[in-house]
Amino acid sequence: MERQCEIFEPSVATCVRYVTSKQGKRLRPALVIFSSQAQSAHNPQSPGLEEDLLKLCTIIEMVHIATLVHDDIMDGAHLRRNRLTAAAKWGQEISVLLGDCLFAHALALAASYPSPWICRRVAEATNLVCSGEILQTQRRFDLKLRETDYLRMIEMKTGALFAVACELGAHLAGASEKAAKSFHEFGRLLGIAYQIYDDCLDLVGSEKNLGKSLGTDLQKGKLTLPEILLLQQAQESEIHLISSILLNEHANSRTMLIELIRRYDTLRQATRQARRFLDEALHQAVLFPDGPGRSSLHGLVDYLKGELNHLE
Repeated sequence: MERQCEIFEPSVATCVRYVTSKQGKRLRPALVIFSSQAQSAHNPQSPGLEEDLLKLCTIIEMVHIATLVHDDIMDGAHLRRNRLTAAAKWGQEISVLLGDCLFAHALALAASYPSPWICRRVAEATNLVCSGEILQTQRRFDLKLRETDYLRMIEMKTGALFAVACELGAHLAGASEKAAKSFHEFGRLLGIAYQIYDDCLDLVGSEKNLGKSLGTDLQKGKLTLPEILLLQQAQESEIHLISSILLNEHANSRTMLIELIRRYDTLRQATRQARRFLDEALHQAVLFPDGPGRSSLHGLVDYLKGELNHLE
């Protein structure tokens, strides 16, 4: 990532270095590496694989960071990873263009592989991520949003990048088309589960502990799974109150909403749904060659299950 910063114009490189240097979880690059290791247990490593994988890790993470830069603009978020967001630091105009620069550079890197297929897969995944964000923006404050609509949106905006990280990591390690599809499906399911978790965290997490702005989904009218389930299950006499809370017509909307979600147990129902996606992901992982890579992918699933338990 540091090497890539040096390629930009010096004044732009300062902005790129700022948003890329503060390490988050790096889940998506981890999926690239673990998927490659899982496939390599079946195939001998080819010369130059390590450099190809590091480049792919950089591409995937750069696309992800670009989406975060744009997300923070749309959400009006001030904190990301315990410091000011790009939008809070430099304003929206520069931040929009910064996100665009990151997208463009990631695709330029992807085009440097001998096969155009890798660049095409990265571009397709990026298209899905952005399309998912558009759909979510179009459905803000839409109290008729269904669970299937929500799951489709998060499959696009989060599942797509998880999926391509796993697929291409395995592909570079010599996976067959059929095997690569299994890795793709594992990543897609893990990504959906992770986004359900992240959405729940936005409701009940702690800004101090997480180092980022929370409650932005509610403020911006992004309905998440606990809220959708609440609208489905609440008594008719409470629907008007819940609707007015979701439309931000109360000063203490978040506190009132969490109380209702706890009463109807829809947070637990949402985390159970996430666990079902994780169990499906593990079912896909059974097909992977046994070894350290597969164990690491299992470990990510187990970690996320543990985090879901903490939410309850």
